[in-house]
Amino acid sequence: MNTTTTISITGADAAIIREVLDAKLIDLRREISHTDSPRFRDTLYEVEGALQRLLTQIPATANAHA
Repeated sequence: MNTTTTISITGADAAIIREVLDAKLIDLRREISHTDSPRFRDTLYEVEGALQRLLTQIPATANAHA
């Protein structure tokens, strides 16, 4: 069962969240490339997909520290 939750954040907060998610995706992709366990790699791919879906829902802003 999928549920939807809506939150309100400022543009500056959205930019910070995007920066954190982008950095985590970079680290995650590095971890995926160094992982030998197929089961763990599949789990990491699931996390990567979730982070990418989140990124598509957060509006891009020009300045993270506005």
